[in-house]
Amino acid sequence: MKLTHAAIAVLTAVVTGVGGGAAAAQATNDHRETGAQSLPSTAQTPQDALSEENVIRERLYFDVTGHSFTRVDPDQAQTLGPCTGETTFTDVLPRRGVKRIGSKLVGVDGPYVVEQLAQTRSTREARATADEIVSLVNECAAVAGGDFGYGDPVTVQSNSSREVVYFPAYDSDAAAGGYVVFSVGARVGVIDVADDVSTAQVAHLAKEAANVAGM
Repeated sequence: MKLTHAAIAVLTAVVTGVGGGAAAAQATNDHRETGAQSLPSTAQTPQDALSEENVIRERLYFDVTGHSFTRVDPDQAQTLGPCTGETTFTDVLPRRGVKRIGSKLVGVDGPYVVEQLAQTRSTREARATADEIVSLVNECAAVAGGDFGYGDPVTVQSNSSREVVYFPAYDSDAAAGGYVVFSVGARVGVIDVADDVSTAQVAHLAKEAANVAGM
């Protein structure tokens, strides 16, 4: 099994908090437009706008892992993940017509879960973005002497309108959560799980997160 070493970057969220401490926000993104012309071009616009209902919440995380976490306001300097350097979620999203939301859950003594979710203009754009993120995480360079790394990507679901992939994370060969990338319809999201949960729990969380994101 491939094990890529990387330093864990400071993880925060590129969002603006909304409402009484709620860790979610929406913003219009005017960054680069993605390609991948061979992917489906069907527009998938859910009736409801992105909201806190579309990101994982404390109860869902507890139901999947048995771990109690608390939601906090995400930081605006959030990078894409621990394996992609200074790259942000904004950097990989299409240039036009994108809405974003983010969430952060924290546990006692340091574990955290950071989710970033975006609404694009089409299934094609969302899938192309997800595929690019998977490639970035899969190809990130190892860090000499590092103990943290990801295993090979695992595809949980894949069809014309949905793809869910996760990378199991290891710290000194012990399970340490993972990194989830998904696209569902015109929405694309990433979840960084820095918690000592099993790969089965990461896979379960990935499917639940994709379901919630598509609501």
